[in-house]
Amino acid sequence: MKKWIVFLWITLSSIPLLNPEIPLASEGKDELKVTVKGVDLNPTGGSSLVVLVDVNDEMALPILIGLSEARAIGLKINDIKTIRPMTHDLMNTILGRLKAKLIRILINKVKGDIIYAILYLKLEGSEIQIDSRPSDAIALALRAGAPIFVAKEVVKAVGVELGGSARENRVVVEQGLTVQKMTPLLSKYFGLESSEGVLVSDVKPGSPAEGAGLKTGDVIMAINGQKIRSLRGFESIVQDIEEGERVKLLVRRGTYSIPLVMYP
Repeated sequence: MKKWIVFLWITLSSIPLLNPEIPLASEGKDELKVTVKGVDLNPTGGSSLVVLVDVNDEMALPILIGLSEARAIGLKINDIKTIRPMTHDLMNTILGRLKAKLIRILINKVKGDIIYAILYLKLEGSEIQIDSRPSDAIALALRAGAPIFVAKEVVKAVGVELGGSARENRVVVEQGLTVQKMTPLLSKYFGLESSEGVLVSDVKPGSPAEGAGLKTGDVIMAINGQKIRSLRGFESIVQDIEEGERVKLLVRRGTYSIPLVMYP
């Protein structure tokens, strides 16, 4: 056992700075502090989704993640204890035993449809940066009580506006639903062949939209069998829906398409 501890100590203390151009500050002018709003598990095997929201509730960042990482995040935000330590619990314990402190995490860049993150550690007065998947970084940050930051270039690429600016690119529906237009970058990130559909940017608690199962980060592809080709097309279809009419939706969530029904 002692040999393993020595090996881990050497490994952590000898990791080079992977992104030395990014300073180890608290919130920088090009970063946004966020919290975890929720996580959606997809037990069918497709990608799950974690949603981050900035502290002013102005921007949301939906990130596609694996099922095991979604479970790890869900366990922590719901304060569910396990009989034995899970992977991220174990890593947090190892860091603590080695006197290494996770100061913060930064979701720092997007390349293609892949989002990257960095763990910022402090060990014996030295600062260490470690490359990480966002899902693992978030799961570990929640356990370590470390703040989560997102580079504004990432927010610009795949962020969802919750209010305030760019209202011409958003539509608010009476059923408690706010959507925004898809961009080429968002379409690529969600694995769509085109920019068709609209992105759900907000769902009002207790609304018909929430009752139907819609979530922030969903992509509405069709309403009552009619394909959504643009934000204005969505608005036109919604205006033609009669009062009290049941609405059938085709939604893309992660890599999985699901039918939903919204009642008035």
